[in-house]
Amino acid sequence: MFYGLLKTLVRICTAIYFKRIVVTGLEKLPDRGPAIIVANHPNTLMDPLLIAAEVKQRIGFVANAGLFRNRLLTAMFRYFHVIPIFRKKDVAPGEKPDNTQAFAQCHAYLAQGGTFLIFPEGSSYYEINLREFKTGTARIALSYAGAGEILIVPIALDYSDAIQFRSMVRVTVGKPIMASAYREAYRHNETEVVEALTSEIRKALAKKLPWTTGKDQEDLLIKAHTFYTTYATPADLHEDPHRSLIVRKQLADALHRLREARPELYTRTGARLLSFFDTLRSDRLTPGFYSSAFLKKSFRLLCIGYLSELLLLAPFYLFGLITNYLPYILPSQIFKASRLDIEYKAPVQMVVGLICFPMLYALETWAFHKCIDQRAWTNLLFLLVLPIAGYATMWYWTELQRFARMLRFRFVVPAARKHEMLHERDAILEAIAEARKSL
Repeated sequence: MFYGLLKTLVRICTAIYFKRIVVTGLEKLPDRGPAIIVANHPNTLMDPLLIAAEVKQRIGFVANAGLFRNRLLTAMFRYFHVIPIFRKKDVAPGEKPDNTQAFAQCHAYLAQGGTFLIFPEGSSYYEINLREFKTGTARIALSYAGAGEILIVPIALDYSDAIQFRSMVRVTVGKPIMASAYREAYRHNETEVVEALTSEIRKALAKKLPWTTGKDQEDLLIKAHTFYTTYATPADLHEDPHRSLIVRKQLADALHRLREARPELYTRTGARLLSFFDTLRSDRLTPGFYSSAFLKKSFRLLCIGYLSELLLLAPFYLFGLITNYLPYILPSQIFKASRLDIEYKAPVQMVVGLICFPMLYALETWAFHKCIDQRAWTNLLFLLVLPIAGYATMWYWTELQRFARMLRFRFVVPAARKHEMLHERDAILEAIAEARKSL
């Protein structure tokens, strides 16, 4: 019962934290085990929370043994069926990790019809890349001697920005891999077959994910995706996160092929694209200001629209700012004070927000009851209005920033710069068309 309540709470929190969560392929998940879910690992604790929230049955987890040093955490992990796996960094220098007991726990859990989640990369890094896999998943599946077919189910997690509040994430369930297809060969050549199954698991995830070869190419992919979804597609992909993230995967594949087939075009176009975004950053603008859709709009009507809504909603903005600023800012400040790695930003902020918002909303409702109105229905109404005001404030601040950028674009950015940027935009679009023909 507690697991179900916690799962519901996690679903609510992730729905609030992320702007969009797109889930596809859930029908491929078995209703029960024995099964092993494998996933990429770009966002530390957020990854297992997202998967556990979407999977129907209760699942266990395989995690690094370093997390089990605290007694309180160990007791909690045991309740949630978290099985410790020892890595080289978890044992003394020169000592070989012994996971015999961990494998036995995994097999016992599978024998009960259980499903557990494992991250074969072994660690979490904030990057658009699928790292090399550890062989533990394949070893656990192939050494299992219990009844029933073991299915290995790949789940790809693709974040638009893994550490950004109100970003998007795509959760894609792939076709299950049957361990039995490898078991006969495993009896004759354990090492080779374990490597082969590990390779198949990695390929199954790689089909669903974009990948890069380093931070430079990752930066280029992010900017290419922003440019393409702003200028090169007739549909508004910002309103279609599923399609937008699919396009990013396609762009990643195209960039790799282009670098091999036309290295000079890749280098030239990449340099122009990065320069284009450097200029946008220096002008404090977003790409949308150089889109044909925006340039066709009437500046006068846009100003009237922005001024009307900003002036009309200013009182609501001030109310939301006063009542929501502290719980909104505390999670980010606590994360900064914790000095944790950047990969922990999203889960830490979500957990801290889960504590801060209800606590401060309760305090504000108590103060309203004591100082303003003691009637129960007005207190309840005040409490319900608080989160709505918070969302309205975020929207208002976004609109205010857009209006400020629009005024800057109109009155501050020189006409010659605008003309040059439009020329660069068209030149990059021509290069994209040329790249398409080449590929």
